[in-house]
Amino acid sequence: MKKLFIFIILTLFWCLGSSVNAQDTILRGSVHYTVETARKMAFDGLDLKLDKKFIEPYAIDENNKENRDYIDKKKQPEGRMVMSFVMARGLVKGYAIVYDDKPEYVFYYTNGGYLIAIDVDKIQDKNSFPYKIGKYSAATGNLVSIGFYVSDEEQYVYTKSGKLKAHWVGNTGYNEKGRPIATREVSGEIPFE
Repeated sequence: MKKLFIFIILTLFWCLGSSVNAQDTILRGSVHYTVETARKMAFDGLDLKLDKKFIEPYAIDENNKENRDYIDKKKQPEGRMVMSFVMARGLVKGYAIVYDDKPEYVFYYTNGGYLIAIDVDKIQDKNSFPYKIGKYSAATGNLVSIGFYVSDEEQYVYTKSGKLKAHWVGNTGYNEKGRPIATREVSGEIPFE
């Protein structure tokens, strides 16, 4: 009994002498996704079609030349963000626009200024992962693909039928065999508020 009492007293003194500040303790964790688990979460509750009346005003980029000039100069215009993209081993090139007054949408244009697709992100909290973005055809309004974002640097993209299109890590997109199939680049620095 005396040994137990001494043990408790010594333990108490040790605990008081080496108190831990809760602010000094940081717990970090992460969730790892497979292609299959990401696919299941990506398809849960996504709209299958956009209204054509919403799409029509954006069908042609009236600022096409100006936007391409900003991209070439690696600068950002006021009121919108522009970035270039290259897909299909350089066969498809264009640019994307995010308007300040419509941050939940990304409008994708050919270099000629014709709208080809729209991304929709109804949950705009980019600090909270995972989140998903639907890509819709400008011609039909139908869902084309789903992007499932698991971190700032990693996304999974699926066709509307669930086939993996690309697993993006940084600015490089990989196929299911791990081979690079696409790249993307943001022109200039993106302004943060």
